[in-house]
Amino acid sequence: MIARLYRLLRLCNTAPASAEFGGPVIARMLAAGAVLSFLAAGSAEACQQHSAAVLDDTFKTPDPGWGPPDQAASFRTDGLNLKPPINGSAWRWNQNYTIDGKDLCVTVVNPQAHAGNADVGVWFWARDGLNFYTATISLDGSAAVDRLVNGVWHVVLPPRPSSAVRTQPGQVNEIEVTTQANNATFYVNDTKIAEFHGIAPPQGGSPGVYAESGEKPVTWVFRRVQLF
Repeated sequence: MIARLYRLLRLCNTAPASAEFGGPVIARMLAAGAVLSFLAAGSAEACQQHSAAVLDDTFKTPDPGWGPPDQAASFRTDGLNLKPPINGSAWRWNQNYTIDGKDLCVTVVNPQAHAGNADVGVWFWARDGLNFYTATISLDGSAAVDRLVNGVWHVVLPPRPSSAVRTQPGQVNEIEVTTQANNATFYVNDTKIAEFHGIAPPQGGSPGVYAESGEKPVTWVFRRVQLF
C-alpha cells in the first residue's frame, strides 16, 4: 500500500457553493464498514461518449448553481480554476443538480508547474460542507476514495497506483464516478479503478469538484464538468 498524506482541514470560507480549507498534514483513517472491490484495469466508456447530459459546463458561461467566484474559485475562458491553499483543499459544488443514479465526469488539467503529490477529483454524496465523499487522483500516480464525516477524513478506497493516471504538468485527466443509491464506480481516463459502497444522502446530494495543494500552491483547471 502506498503511504499517502492528507491535510487536516480548517474552514476558511463558507460561500454557499464553495469552501476552502488549510492546515497541517495528517493521515486519513480507514473508514469502518466500507465495502470495496479492487478491480484490474479495464475499459469503460469515456464520459464524452455519453449523450443527453443534464449538465455540460465548460464555464465560459457557468451554470448559476456553481455560485459566484471567490478567492478559491474563478471562472475563466479555460475553465473553472481552483486554487487550494498550501497544504489545503478547495471545492465547488452545483446546488442546481443531484447525483443519484447519474454519472459525474470531469475533465481537469494538471498544474503547469511541478505540484508534488497534490490531489484532484470529484466531490459527491454530500450532505453539507463537512460531510461528503471525494474520488481523486494524485500526481504520484495513485487513485483513492475518501469520506469527510463531521470534518474528519476517513479512507474508503486506500490510495492505489494506477497507470491510468496522467502525472505530467499540463496533461489532462478525466475523472468519473457513477452512482446508484449507495453504490458507486470510480473511473480514471476510461479505466475502472473500483466499485464501492457508501452512505448516500437523499437524491445523492449535489455534484462537485475537489482539489488540493501540497507544499506549493497550485491551480487546477477544470475544463469541463458533465452530469448524465
